[in-house]
Amino acid sequence: MKDYRILFVDDDKDILMMVEQYLQMQKYNISTVNSGLKALDMVKDQQIDIIFTDYKMPEFNGLELLAAVKQYKPEIEVIIVTGYGSMESAVQAMKFGSYDYLQKPFKLDHLKLIIDRIIEEKKVQDKEALIRKRSRERYKYHGLIGISAKMQQIYDLIETVSRQDPMVLIQGESGTGKELVARTIHQVSESHSKPFVAVNCGSITESVPEEEVVDHVSGLLRKVNNGTLYFDEIAELSSNVRLVLLEALKKEKDNIREGVRVIAATSKELGEVISSGVLKKDLFDMLNAVFITLPPLRERCEDICLLMYHFIHMICTKQKKRIIGVSPEAFDILMKYHWPGNLIQLQNVIERALALSVEDMIQPDDLPAEIQTFSQISRMA
Repeated sequence: MKDYRILFVDDDKDILMMVEQYLQMQKYNISTVNSGLKALDMVKDQQIDIIFTDYKMPEFNGLELLAAVKQYKPEIEVIIVTGYGSMESAVQAMKFGSYDYLQKPFKLDHLKLIIDRIIEEKKVQDKEALIRKRSRERYKYHGLIGISAKMQQIYDLIETVSRQDPMVLIQGESGTGKELVARTIHQVSESHSKPFVAVNCGSITESVPEEEVVDHVSGLLRKVNNGTLYFDEIAELSSNVRLVLLEALKKEKDNIREGVRVIAATSKELGEVISSGVLKKDLFDMLNAVFITLPPLRERCEDICLLMYHFIHMICTKQKKRIIGVSPEAFDILMKYHWPGNLIQLQNVIERALALSVEDMIQPDDLPAEIQTFSQISRMA
């Protein structure tokens, strides 16, 4: 048992003492701390395999610790301990990636049972593949972050299209990560070592001569060299340019079939795109071998916490700052906001807060006024 390091986090010293004494008697390698921030420091600096954390703690609660741990070391199994008899909190913890939950008052042999089950899983012959699979299903898939059901479906769809190599059309509101999905499809495909070339369709104006558009598309296909050609906001093309683009793609269809992948994206709703004639059916049929719809952030609220700490970690690492947290008050505001700008808006809010020289925790006053106001109005409603 000494090979597996267990960490128990609770602000109740009596519980820590009881757990520590029991697990030491059972020959487990156990450490205890009385705050989530101390636990996070240990995760960053030491080898930890299993964490039990109280759900409700001051400054940095168990849900926040769970999200942060999954950012640093997703292979660590986290079990949420809740003393409030709330199935809602337990279900929420499981959605955020908790391996299991333990309800207070708990029996020590139940605690041991969970530990032994995790250790046995880690001992299986294919343990590395198992850990990668669990981490992906609960936390992320390459550069994509999210444990919501909608994101799990997108992960599976990406794996399918990456193997079959069809054309793809990605639809989603501005800021939902369309290009990131396109790059992920490219990264997990057999052509990952080939170029990924993005084309901003808004830069192709109607004044460009037809011959230049055809030559440009042909040149791009040569540049891609059996990689991926990505058309961003393809619905923004004028009708004339769309026709020319279609003809250029048809002309090069033999090259496309030989291995060049074409991915297009639009922020417009599919029904609107077709009914308005923005995309003609022949072009749509050519690009829409597979259709991927990205959900707005307001429809995947269980991912907000993970994304929040992903951006905090990314920005602090880039700026060589100490990783900070989010106060319970600010956390509540961020979780309840409707995020019309989606992932980009959330990242900008975190960047803005960190630019204010926050020392330990992001507070409500570090958030933009419109987000604070939205929270106040929501409470009054």
